[in-house]
This record gives sequence, C-alpha cells and structure tokens, in this order.
Amino acid sequence: MKRPIPSPALLLDWCASGVLLTVTVAPLLLAAGCQPAEAPKPKESTAQVSPSQAGPANPEKPAGQAAGVTASSAAETPTKPKTAMEVMRRMAAAYHQASSYADAGTARLLAQSGDRKVDQTEDFAVAFVRPNKIRLQANQANFVCDGKTIHASIRDLAGQVLDKPAPPRITLNTIYRDPNLAGALSGGPAGPLPQLVLLLAEHPLQELLQEGEEPHLAQSGQVEGHDCYRVELKRPEGTLTFWIDQRSYALRRIVLPIEELRRVLTSQWRLEKPVETVSLVAEFTGATLNGQVDPKAFTFEVPPGSELVRFFIPPNPAQLLSKKVPGFKFVDLQGKPVTAESLAGKVVVLDFWATWCDPCRESLPNLEKVYQQYKNHKQVVFYAVSVDTPDVDNQELAKTFADLKVTIPILRDSDHTAAALRFTGIPTSFIIAANGIVQDSESGANPKLAEVLPAKLKKVLAGENIYDAPLKRYQQAMKQFAETMEKKAPESDAGDGPVMEDRKVPEAKIAPASKPATLKLTSLWKCAGLKAPGNILVLPMKNAAPRLLVVEGLKSVVEVGLDGKVIAAHPLALDEKAMEVVANLRAFTGADGKRWVVAFASAQQRLHLLDENWKQVWSYPKDALAHPHSGITDVEVADFNGDGRPQICVGYWGVVGVQGVSLEGSRLWSNRSLANVIRMAVGGPDENHHRLLYCADNSETLPGLDSSGQRRHEMVVRGRHVHWIVNGDLKGDGQLLWCGLTAEKLGEDVAIGFSDKGEELWHYALPIGIQPQPIEPLIIGQLAQSRPGQWILPAPDGSIHVLSADGKPLDKFNYGEALCGLATVEINGHPALVVATAKGLEAWKVE
Repeated sequence: MKRPIPSPALLLDWCASGVLLTVTVAPLLLAAGCQPAEAPKPKESTAQVSPSQAGPANPEKPAGQAAGVTASSAAETPTKPKTAMEVMRRMAAAYHQASSYADAGTARLLAQSGDRKVDQTEDFAVAFVRPNKIRLQANQANFVCDGKTIHASIRDLAGQVLDKPAPPRITLNTIYRDPNLAGALSGGPAGPLPQLVLLLAEHPLQELLQEGEEPHLAQSGQVEGHDCYRVELKRPEGTLTFWIDQRSYALRRIVLPIEELRRVLTSQWRLEKPVETVSLVAEFTGATLNGQVDPKAFTFEVPPGSELVRFFIPPNPAQLLSKKVPGFKFVDLQGKPVTAESLAGKVVVLDFWATWCDPCRESLPNLEKVYQQYKNHKQVVFYAVSVDTPDVDNQELAKTFADLKVTIPILRDSDHTAAALRFTGIPTSFIIAANGIVQDSESGANPKLAEVLPAKLKKVLAGENIYDAPLKRYQQAMKQFAETMEKKAPESDAGDGPVMEDRKVPEAKIAPASKPATLKLTSLWKCAGLKAPGNILVLPMKNAAPRLLVVEGLKSVVEVGLDGKVIAAHPLALDEKAMEVVANLRAFTGADGKRWVVAFASAQQRLHLLDENWKQVWSYPKDALAHPHSGITDVEVADFNGDGRPQICVGYWGVVGVQGVSLEGSRLWSNRSLANVIRMAVGGPDENHHRLLYCADNSETLPGLDSSGQRRHEMVVRGRHVHWIVNGDLKGDGQLLWCGLTAEKLGEDVAIGFSDKGEELWHYALPIGIQPQPIEPLIIGQLAQSRPGQWILPAPDGSIHVLSADGKPLDKFNYGEALCGLATVEINGHPALVVATAKGLEAWKVE
C-alpha cells in the first residue's frame, strides 16, 4: 500500500488507496465521474489570446471527417441549431475541420468548510497546427512537436527530456503513449483534455457524451464577452455543463460535477458533515480556431545538462541505494531542525507518513513494535516524518499518534526537502547507515515489517551492506521496463484507439491431437443439443447436482446436466441492430439466497443480468446503445464488505475505467483513474472481512479498489505487463494464489504466478498465437482428487496445459480442435473435463 505525497500544483491529492491517485482539475474535464452541485458562477474573463497563442500563418488542410460530424463548417451554417445535440455536433465539426487551435486557460478548484479552505488555480495552454505541430502545457508537463522532433519535460523529472522523431500526424496516442508523461499531463490516466479530444479523436462526441442522457439546452450566457450556448449533459452520477460559443462553436467553459470531490474532501479533512462549498470550473480563455500561430510557439529549449531520453524514468527511492543520502532538513514538533548532517554516525530509520493516509495508519503500529526494541539504543534513531500540509497542526499529528498508540518521534517536512529522497507515495521508509549510505527503502505497508526490519538493522549495525539485493531487483525491473518500452510499436494512425503493434498477428495453427502424458481421459458423453458452444460455467444448485451453463451461438445460455442432456435453453433479448452478442458468464448469490447470472462479451456495449428464473432483468449501461462507449472488457461480482450485498463491477476499454453497479442496475461509483482495464479479480478478505477488486490494465501495477471505487492497495509485479489475472484457493488452506498472463510481444503469452506482494514465483510460456475464439484463457480446475487445484490454460493451438498450484507442469496434450470453452466438474465421484469446440460439447472422465 502507498499513498501519494502532496503536490504544490493545482491538484486535489487524496488518499484513495495505498497508491498514487491524483485528481487534477484539467483531466477532470473528461472524467466527470461525480455528481453535480450548483457551483458559484465563475467571473467573466476578459483575457485575450496573443497572436503567438492562436492559429497557423499558413493553414494546412485538416485530416478526414470524423464519424458523426457534419461536413460543413460551423461558420457556414446559416440556421440556428434547434437542439443541444446539434450544438455539440457543430462544435465537433468546428474543431475537427480547424487547421489550428489555441487557448490559454485556467482551471479553478474552490472548496470551503468552516475554517478549512482550498482555492487552487492551474494554468494550461494548447497551440496546435495540423498535421503535426503542437505545444501543450498542462499540470506538470510540457509537450512540444515542431513537425520534426518531439520534446517533452516533466517538472518532477528534472534532468530528463523526451526526444523522439515526430510522426506524420499528431494523435492522442502520440501524446499519451509514454505512461509517465501521460500521468504528468493529466495527473493520472483519467483522460485527455477535451480540446485535444475534439481536435484529435476519431469519435470526439462518443468520448464526450459517453454514459450520458440526451444533452439539452439550458439558458444561454456570456463568457469572455462571447454569447454562448449552455449544454447540460445528465449522467447517472450528475450533470456536466458545456459553454459553447454561438458563432465559432469554440468551447469556452466547462463546469464539472463535484460531489465526488466533496465526499473525498470530507473524508480527507475528517469532517462529520459534508464540505459546505465545492466548485470546479475550467475556463478555455481565448479559445481560437483557425487563427495564426507564431512559429516560435513550437520551439523547445533543452535545459543545459539534460539527458535526452526515449522514455521517462520515474523517481524511485531505490535509485538512492548504495549512495550517500541527499541533504534534507526536517523539524521536530518543537521546531528543532534535524538534518542528514546532525544524524551522521547513527543508523537512521526514516518513515514518511500523513494523517490522511490509511496505509500509514496500518503500518505505523508495526513500526512502533520495532522502535520499542531500539528506542534506548545509542546507535539507532527512528523518526516518523509527516508530509502533511501546514494547515494540519502539531496537535493533530500528536493526536493521531496517540490514537494509534505510537510513540516514535515526529518530524515535519516544512521545507519540502523530502523530495530529494525520490519517493512518490507513502508510507515509504529508509534505512541509512552510520556512514550516510542508503541501505534499504520500502514503499507501502508491509504487514511483516515487525519481523523483517530488526534483521536488517542487525546487519547494518554490524557494518554489513544490505543494499545489493534490493538494488539488483530494481535494476532488473528497470532493464525489463526499458526493453518493453523499446519494443513498443511505431505510432498508430488511430486517433483515439489503442496503440497496436505494427506487425502481423501471429497465426494460431491447430496442433494434431495427442494424448495426455500422465492423465487418462475417458469419454463420458457428447451433447448433441448444442451447435456452437462457447465458454462454460459450472453452476452450483441447491440440494441438487451442479449444472453446466454454456454460451450457445453467442446469443443464448443453455443449461446442461451432468449427463450431457440439455435441460433448458434461454435466448437473450439482444439488440440485433447493434449486433449484440455474449461470450462470458458470471454467477453469484445474493444475501437473500437468490441466484443471478451476468452475461457479457468483451468490446460489447452492455452486460445483461438474469434472475434465477432466467428473466433478463436489465442491461447496463442502459443508454449505451444511444451513447456508445469504448466497450466493456470484463465483469466481476464482489461482496466487498462480507455483508452478502454484492456489487457488479464493470471494466471498460478506453478511459471509462471501472464502475460499480447495484443489483437494481444503478451506478454506485465510477473510477476513471484507470484505462483499458482488461481483467479484474476479487482479493481475499482482510481482518475486517473487507475485500478489494484488483484490476489488470497491461501494466505492472494491479490497483485494488474498495466498495466505493477508491484505490486502497496495489500489487506491483515488477517487469511484467499483466493483462489477465485469476486467483483461487487451490490448496484448500484458505489462502488465495494468483496467476496472470503477460506478453512482451503480441500473441506470446506467458503465465506467471505471483504473491500478494507482487513477487513473481514461477512462469510458463504458452504456444504462440491469438485465440481464434473468445475463450476464457485461464481457469482453475480440479483434475485429480488427490491433488490440490490446478491452473488450466487452453492455448491458441488447441493444446491444454495443466499446471500445479505452484506452477509446475503436470500435463499437456493437444485436443486437435480450436477450443471454445473449458470447465472441470465432478461427475459420478470422479473429476471430469468438459470441452467445447465447434463440433460440440464433450465431457471426459479424468484419472
């Protein structure tokens, strides 16, 4: 677990988990994942854009027409728009056809409750000339392309400058392909600025209007002296308001929903009542289409001594291992300074924390146990360094420690010198030897801290260096990261789609059938009633044998008995015009004992909930066919709090993120800090019976979300970009084991086992190729009565791979057909393997 340290920029940083979750004003322009409140009316701006901030001197022709955008320019349209949707279409057309754009805007966050107040402003600016010249200044970063070279810098990564050849055309992928740059530009992957979406996305209205009802026109008004249409977009969680120029159709202002911010601030400030006043407004000052741009706007001066890089390397405390600790100056609660120099000659344990950091509250009592062992040791000192902002007084710090029964001496980072230690989240701890060399660093709450820290201190006190092992782990992780970044494909021409590798997709060749080496398979039955079976789900029944639920023809769900006979077929009410299909099933039971089934498919617009009578209760999102999004990726059901009230959690492609949905079909929460959440898995219960939903987005970090969608934890699988995760109690000891899929190249999947700390335990390479059918690529099964459960992996070549709980290969055989679905179930007291192919459904007794 770790939580980000506060930032001086216009950010509302909050502890949504033990991981960096920074909500920036600018990227929230698209996030809009909050409920609205009546914000104070912004002041009318009279600021104008200078000629150097406007459009091109020699306009270049724009790219082709975006889908859903009218061909004629807004300025040429003689009639007044009659509907809000027409206003939005004309705005999209104006931006898409514009040869240039410029603004110099500000975003303001205002919040107040009693004597607590936040009033933050952040400037942003965009200058753009088609096809490939852009200057973007937002949040912590600058991004400049002069048509020949891309340069970018990040404020917190001083000394590094991105240097890459310019693509023929600037796309959203061009700007956001580097993960560290994307995070710096948007404060997290919540989404690009709306003016960039309008200028660069293939389907800008799809991005802006996703999940909303039909927009409607509200009372018009003025911004910067321009008459503006006011378009309100109602979403399940609130209203987003666009102020659009009536003549040029330039976007002048956005007023964002704020109830999520209100809730988070209320929690962060630990108030009993909600924060009284919150507003979040972005002003696109001087927004100009088709103006002139001074060519100097696209120049970038590389600071002297900077390192030109192909990708950014983020700060990490491990970078200090084996080095002299940087200078720092903290103060105790009496104002006495504590510096690196004043601690020379002692072994030092520094732990960075904050009052609002829940993972810190979990970790500090464990650190206190070790402190009690060493508090009288003359050569060892412990300090807990608070990174709280100045409005948190010393009394509150002391009260927090008193509540936690922690007596470690407290320091404050009043001069912000902790940044030199290169950590971005808390809790983070360091061990510094008597000679000033950094021996160890650890980020996140370690539940075994009280066990492992004394052993480390004993070695350091004996004069040993302990930095070799953690330093090697970091260097290996960075080597793998560098290899991954260097292997990334060239720029895609897709404006808002995922970056795809520019090479042929590996063909999956079906291997000739072969027998298992150790397992014995005997055919039990073939189901003649299915013509196009797909994924299989074993459904437990009350006081009866389980049934097999089989997706049939991507259009229905069929119940099959353990004798291979069809019990019932349940066609789904799918929208034929939208070409709806289903490929995956999830089943669960509510607190009232009622059974539910969810049917969905990756890249589809909706999931479908079926009750125990097979009635299709609802489809979600309800308005997805009218306002399509980028597509669903996965659905998981989570009983987060152990109270029998499950939530249906939905992951999405693109920037929609993850949503929690009630059994009534209402959205409970939305987390847009994640993008392209390909697969999710529910973790094990903690001591309070609470669970987290872990999300795989093809990165090495698996964030864990709680029942309100906030990040509370993360697992980091160093050097692996994990795109699929599954867990289960394979050994029957109540402990969840984790397995994932990762691929350095398209179609070259590797199964990996990892601990709940993210440590890789084993790996197993699978045959090359892409699955020809939408099969679940990793399942948990029981193929031997005398053994624990196994990981079972259907491969693209029709082979089936059986691995032990510890990742040891147990068997592998070729089925001889493309696999459409796999499941294991007990039939007549013996394990059985059920296989779906294009030829039908067949069950095999396993011995």
